[in-house]
Amino acid sequence: MPLGLLFVLAEPGKTVSLDEFQDWYNNEHIPLRLNHIPSFLTGARFSTTDALTPSWLAVYDIASTSIFAHPSYTNLRLDRSPREADVLRRLEMLDRRCYQLVGDSGASALTTSFAVGNPTTVMVSQGIDAVCEVEAFESWGMRVFGGLKGVEGHLRTRTYKCIDNARSGTGVGVGPEEQKVPKYLAIHELTSPSIADSPSFQSTIANSGPCVEDVEDRRWQLYRAYPCIAQGNVPDAI
Repeated sequence: MPLGLLFVLAEPGKTVSLDEFQDWYNNEHIPLRLNHIPSFLTGARFSTTDALTPSWLAVYDIASTSIFAHPSYTNLRLDRSPREADVLRRLEMLDRRCYQLVGDSGASALTTSFAVGNPTTVMVSQGIDAVCEVEAFESWGMRVFGGLKGVEGHLRTRTYKCIDNARSGTGVGVGPEEQKVPKYLAIHELTSPSIADSPSFQSTIANSGPCVEDVEDRRWQLYRAYPCIAQGNVPDAI
């Protein structure tokens, strides 16, 4: 099965304090996945720098998209602790998206991306809709990979196709329209926030052609990368 990505946007809202949200995420939600499921290769959380909501993002590299249907993962949602169930009931939004890897510009020697060690600190995510088949998005991705090779401060770009998603929370309405998310995703890892505003970066990631439409641009800064105990990649200092 192909490599995957779990991409989870969250907004605490008015009834979950930031301290409660962080404690739940750091000490219960993340460990249940990274400490016990070997298919979770990395895990990191980012906070927004663009003043938009949702204001928090968790990303996990996944060894195989088959884990999204495996009981070791799905049972986490079926057998929640009373605390987790209570927090989730009060969150304004939890937007969970499961992705399959489409393309990768290549890992950088300057960063460990979402893994502990030297994680990427600045990221731009692009939600993209393509009215054509995945080939149109693949072609766009290849053009972007080539163009970004000449952009100073660019570390890595990966592209994905959404294979499953679910949105819930007190701020999420009822109906199929409320569950719609962009069909494709591009994640750009950068050395600094200023790179995202540079003409060379912006012109390279600009969509071209009638088949591809950029619908959700977000900017993020690293909050924390987490050790994956199930992978054994725990630094000596931890």
